[in-house]
Amino acid sequence: MAIFPLLLVSISAILHVSWNMFAKNEQSTVFFLRLNLIVTTVGLVPCLILEYIEQPIIYIIWPQLLLAGLGQTLYYVGLAKSYKDGDFALVYPLSRAIPVLIIGLLDVYRNNAPSTLGWSALILITLGCLLAPIPSWRDISIKNYWNKKTAWILIAALGTICYTAADSSAAKLIPIGLSISTRYHTLSLTVGLLLYWITLSIVECSPTVSASLKTWRVAAISTVAMFASYTLVIWAYQITDHSSYIMGVRQVSIVLGTIAAILIFNEKSPQIKLIASSLITLGALIIALFPQ
Repeated sequence: MAIFPLLLVSISAILHVSWNMFAKNEQSTVFFLRLNLIVTTVGLVPCLILEYIEQPIIYIIWPQLLLAGLGQTLYYVGLAKSYKDGDFALVYPLSRAIPVLIIGLLDVYRNNAPSTLGWSALILITLGCLLAPIPSWRDISIKNYWNKKTAWILIAALGTICYTAADSSAAKLIPIGLSISTRYHTLSLTVGLLLYWITLSIVECSPTVSASLKTWRVAAISTVAMFASYTLVIWAYQITDHSSYIMGVRQVSIVLGTIAAILIFNEKSPQIKLIASSLITLGALIIALFPQ
């Protein structure tokens, strides 16, 4: 992978795990709603003005905006629900495992199939994601992967697949650059806000976003990290042929998440988690260092 997109994704991984730690602490479906609401409130009007005075993009990528909004909704619901029942070191890796290989298959469909070495790296990363939440080698069994937590984790994974497919597709249809990536991301989060709000109104009750100043301060900090993180990913999609490689290298955030779980949440870190982190790191290094 070229140095510039690699740098973008590396910065994104650090930012991504940071806002997910805030989500872990909040353990609320409304937390994610506040993130999208802040982005929409701050960015929608400027984006609509740019649609008028610069090259418009909505008419080109409206299907991707709808799919991305649906993906965000699934991801938010799945993540919030699973964080309530599972520890951070379990939920975070499993929600990222399956999408790595699925996006690899999407690249095949788009005639940008990963190389043999690339597939090897993606498999290493996926194995690392699957091993990361297991306490020990003796605990590897179906029951540790399929339980009431896993259903929500799979919903989060499906959401990841949906918005990744949409965003990587849209990135190829719009002009290259940080400004246009920022505009697209703002529009997709606005659609996500509407769909997520409707979903919460149906599944739970009419969502209430009112909260203390401290809660809004946490939401604002999380929004900056979330928005910056994924805007960089969209920009990287524009200048990289393989969406799966971007997805793979991003999983370095799982290694960072494991470290965060140990240092911040005092969660256990058995040897198997260290091996899992090593597999993810090795896979990311293969993608980063070897031309594909």
